[in-house]
Order: sequence, then C-alpha cells, then structure tokens
Amino acid sequence: MKSALLVVVLIACIQATTVSELKERLSGYGDHPFGSSMINLVSVNMKTGGSLNELKQLLQQIKDELIALTQLQDQENATFTRRSQVDLAKLQATLEQGQQDLDNQRQEQQSLSNELSTLQTRVKEDQAALDRNSRGSGDAQSRLDAENTDFTAKFQDYSDAILACKEAQRLLLNLRGEGASLIQLTQDTKSNLIQTKENFQKIKEILEAHTKKSSLTLFQPIIEGLAEMTTKVNPETLNNVLSLVARLITALQEGQDQLESNHKTQVENLTRLGDDLRNEKQTLQVSLATANNRLKEIQSRLNELDGLINISNAIVEVTQLNIQDATRINELEDQEYSNQKVSRQTEIDIVDRLIEYINQKLSE
Repeated sequence: MKSALLVVVLIACIQATTVSELKERLSGYGDHPFGSSMINLVSVNMKTGGSLNELKQLLQQIKDELIALTQLQDQENATFTRRSQVDLAKLQATLEQGQQDLDNQRQEQQSLSNELSTLQTRVKEDQAALDRNSRGSGDAQSRLDAENTDFTAKFQDYSDAILACKEAQRLLLNLRGEGASLIQLTQDTKSNLIQTKENFQKIKEILEAHTKKSSLTLFQPIIEGLAEMTTKVNPETLNNVLSLVARLITALQEGQDQLESNHKTQVENLTRLGDDLRNEKQTLQVSLATANNRLKEIQSRLNELDGLINISNAIVEVTQLNIQDATRINELEDQEYSNQKVSRQTEIDIVDRLIEYINQKLSE
C-alpha cells in the first residue's frame, strides 16, 4: 500500500520526458509486472510537472523499502531453514531410533524363536526320558518284588530240606543207638522210614530247580538206603546214609547261605538302580519344569515383540512419510524464496535504472 502511494506521488513529481527515452531505459523489463506498471504510470503522468529531486527521493525510498523487504525475507528464510533443519534432524533421529529398535526387536525375535525350537525339542526329549524312567522304575520294582518272592520261596525250600534232613538224622541216630535189626523194627519205625524216604523224594523234586547238582546227587543214595532199611537195617548202610545226610545238610546250608548272599547282592543292585532312577526322575522333572517355564516366558515375550515390531514398523513408515513431506515443503519454500528474491532484485534493478535516469536528467 505504501509503495502504491509512493508511486502516485512519483507520478505527480515526474517531469515531462519523452516516452521513448523511458522505455529505452527500462528495456528488458517491459514484461515484468512492476516494470510494466512503472512504464504505464510514468507514461500517463508524462504531461504533469514535478521536482526531479523529489522524484529521486521517492525512488530511493522505494528502493530502501524493497531492500528492507528483501532482508526481511532473507531473515525469515534463514529462520525457516534453521527450524526445518532442526525438525528434519529430529525426524531423522526418530527414524534411526525406530530402525534400530526394529532391528533389535527382530534380532531378539529370531534369537527367541531359535531358543523356542531348541527348548521344544528338549521338552520332547525330557518327556520321552521321563516315560522311559517311569517304565524302568516299574520294571526295577517288579524285579525286586519278584526277587524277594523267589528268594522267600527258595529260602523256605532250603529250610524245609534242612529240617527234613535233621529229622532223618535223628531217626537214623536213634536206630543206630538201638542196634536195630530187621526183627527189632517196629511198624512205627518202618512207617517213619517210609515217610522219611518219601519226604526226601519230595524235597529232591522241589530243590531240583535251584540246587547244585552236586547236592542233588546225595539224595538218590539216601533215598535208596532208606528204602533198603525199611526191610533190613544194615549197620553199614545205616552209617553210609547218616554220612550222606550229614554231607547233604552241609551242602544245603551252603546253598542256602549262597542263596541269601546272592539275594542280598541282587537287592542292593536293584535298590541302587531304583535310587538312580528316582534321582534321574527328579532331575528330569526339574529340567522339564524349567524348560516349560522358559517356554511360557519366551512365548509371552514373542507375543509382546509382535506388538512392538508392529509399532516400530508404523513409526518408521510414518517418520519416512513425514521426512518426505518436510523435504518437499522445504523444496517448495526454497523455490518460492528463490523466485521472490529474483523478483525483488528485478524490482530493485528497475528502480536503480529510474534513479540513474533521473540523475542523468539532473545533470543535463
């Protein structure tokens, strides 16, 4: 508005000059809006009179205002540029942080996925081992129960056999002490001898499954000797049978002792196996519980990472768009500033030429 008023005053003060001179002075600026306006206004007021010095002062005032406006635009552009650079730097920092967060989250996701796969395999292996342990523990207990049952039965067989031998030994010793003969044998004695023989036969059959053959070989002569004595007591046969019975008692006691020793060793081995299996079971249960707890932690973190990765992706994408928008705005602002600066400089050049023209007129 102020420039317009100055132009009006300028028009009133311009002295009459030839239009051709003025147009020649402003040659090249005829197409510029400001230059065209100046030529038209000057041409309209060519017929008016005025002071050239006042005209020069007005032109200088217009130039000063144009220079001040240019400086203000320079300052505003510098301020805008600084703010834009700060904003872009912040956006770039946000983008870099978002990309770094995204990389870290994806690396953690991959690492946890690998650990998850390893743990799932470990859980399967531990569970399979625990199942085998359970079967092994059951088998060990079954073997221990079977061992105890078998030992009890065999130990009792030995005890029964030893008792039968000792009863036969007492019977035979009584016969030998009485100097028994065929005529002296009572019916009870015969019955006892027959029963003793039958007992030996039964014991022999029972012990055949778990007694040394060397011990079993003693049964048959004893049985035959007892059978012979049911009809005739021969001192030699009696003494021979007594000797065989004594040897059999010793053999049976040794067999029973060996059975007990073997049983003790077997029980110790099976008990130790059971203890080892229980310890292994406890270790496997702890390992399995630890792995399952870790699996829950990993799955929870992976679910959390899915959300974080989505957020980081969104931050990166939005920030990239913001940077693109800010860059585009800066480019538009720079272009507009550049255009305005060129236009303002052109206007200053036009005023300078007018001032030169006035100076020339003043010097004439």
